[in-house]
Amino acid sequence: MLRRSRFPLVAFAALLAACGFDPAGSQPLEPPAVYREWWDKTEACSGLSGNFDRIEWIIVPGQSFPCSSGDCVGHWDPGHKIFLASDWTAHEMVVRHEMLHELMQRTGHPSPPFGNGCPLTWETWPSSQQSSPTPTASAKLLD
Repeated sequence: MLRRSRFPLVAFAALLAACGFDPAGSQPLEPPAVYREWWDKTEACSGLSGNFDRIEWIIVPGQSFPCSSGDCVGHWDPGHKIFLASDWTAHEMVVRHEMLHELMQRTGHPSPPFGNGCPLTWETWPSSQQSSPTPTASAKLLD
């Protein structure tokens, strides 16, 4: 009776798990100073606290990038990574939305803190604070 080694299967599974989320063309981003102000505001509205300095900021060229939800303008990764489409790096709601995921350390959009507490969704963000660019139906997702 031949016994097959499970090593190749285990090694392949480990390799897949290590790949993670990595959109094409992504590059490190040095967060602008205003991001710390936005972090403080997000901590205040959520009642949560975290370490801003452990976040790895990543910029992805363009208006959106593929993610598990479709085409996203922002994405939070549990490895303390925040991905932002380059067209959206100056949009307070987009950046703070992903910051809130980092503070919660989870995906999903429970209210509170999303919506009730922190108006950090397209539906709850005050229209008076909307800034360019304006989201299109195909590039509106925050993950």
